[in-house]
Amino acid sequence: MPWRSWLNAEIYDRFVREQRIYGWLNRELVGLAAIPGAARILDLGCGTGATTLACLPGMDARAEIVGIDASEEMVRVARANVLDPRARFEVGAAAEAGRLEGTFDRIVCNAAFWQFPAAGPVLEALARRATPGCRLVFNVPAERVVGEGTTIHPFQVALRAQIETELGRRFEGVPVLLDRERLEATAAEHGFALTGVERRVYRGLQQELMELMSIPAMIGPLTSGLDDAQREAALRRARERSNPELEVRVPWLYFILERRPDRATHSP
Repeated sequence: MPWRSWLNAEIYDRFVREQRIYGWLNRELVGLAAIPGAARILDLGCGTGATTLACLPGMDARAEIVGIDASEEMVRVARANVLDPRARFEVGAAAEAGRLEGTFDRIVCNAAFWQFPAAGPVLEALARRATPGCRLVFNVPAERVVGEGTTIHPFQVALRAQIETELGRRFEGVPVLLDRERLEATAAEHGFALTGVERRVYRGLQQELMELMSIPAMIGPLTSGLDDAQREAALRRARERSNPELEVRVPWLYFILERRPDRATHSP
């Protein structure tokens, strides 16, 4: 699993704290999830706890938030980062969320949903724990969504060129795409209705994209076939050819789903 390592957890946690993009993503996510008034919230793919921290200020005193992540290392960092007694964290894959105790009336998932192997098992697991009317909100970079136009930034072009140089062949890219129509159909099979899709655009500096690729789990899928030295060489040369102060715009899509009351059934 690409996210399982202490080095990855450390670099990821530092990126989240030092760069602006995750704070922006979480603010948008929390706003769309309508956290105030929720009794129990599930933070799916919780990472090192940044989304949980973003939810806590809007939560009632007696509310609870549970974070779950497949990486034990990430969860251990989250437990150290979040000391609020309303929050707790569990180790487990997204598709294992059905084993959690109790039910949830909000489910949030920041910058992770498109990385799950398949949406069906995840939605099936969530359906077992979602109350009637439960709101599920997750976000996806527009470049990962079928049919969505987006901009390729100079650093991405430079990195691709350097990866091809190291590979000695054409870079095929990462074919991980989310299809809105397929998602809507899969969600309906498990009792969720897609009630909205919001497009939001992040404005920042190219430096953030460059730093993002320093996270092993982020650059790993792009550099399959390269050893560590080749991966570092590709990243270093792409950085040298890019302007970190260039302003970039990165569009994201926020998907809002609700659990249909007539389909809401829970397992003990």
